[in-house]
Amino acid sequence: MIRQLLESYFPFFNDLSEKDKSDLSFYSYTQSFESGKAVLDIQDTCFSLIVVLEGRLRSMLHDFTHPILLYYLNERDICTLASARELFGFSSMITLVADTDCRILKIPSWLYKDLKNRYPEMSLFLRRNFMDRYSDLLFIIKTRCLISSRQRIAYYLYNLSTNLQSETLEVTQDEISRDIDLARSQVSSILSEFEKAGYIENKWGRIIIKDLHSLSEM
Repeated sequence: MIRQLLESYFPFFNDLSEKDKSDLSFYSYTQSFESGKAVLDIQDTCFSLIVVLEGRLRSMLHDFTHPILLYYLNERDICTLASARELFGFSSMITLVADTDCRILKIPSWLYKDLKNRYPEMSLFLRRNFMDRYSDLLFIIKTRCLISSRQRIAYYLYNLSTNLQSETLEVTQDEISRDIDLARSQVSSILSEFEKAGYIENKWGRIIIKDLHSLSEM
């Protein structure tokens, strides 16, 4: 079962030696978490390689007064926090939380670091995977520092919709307020404005995107 998962998620798996394939299959394991539970706590210092098998994770950065959302990890996404430490030195301030009930695959840090150092194919795969998240880091800069509250919410909705590839977003006003550090009253007022303009339909516990292009143009 574990070996089949590894073969499915990692294109470099067949390049490994038989011993390394066996070790990877033996030491890797799956875990399940209920919504809201910490998958990676801020006190953790060893970062396993994590693959999301089912559900969704939320990655948060704790280098500010309030934790801020970095990105969501959906099914088949891979979390490479060790690469964040190597490139930026801030991975110890990142937590992972189960945004929904989820199941993950974990590869112990000591094992994947050893393999990464011996197999260039694996190192390249992980580096590319991390750099794919670079746009999410730019999102943080834009939503925290460079744009108005109205633009922050528009960009948040656009980013979430494109990330989930869905026009129906299961997100509350409290969650938006938390993720981009805006007062809930501001969020409520701006969402009402967007609804009147025809950009969204605001329902209880979810938002339906009606005009993604207009949100992206703000």
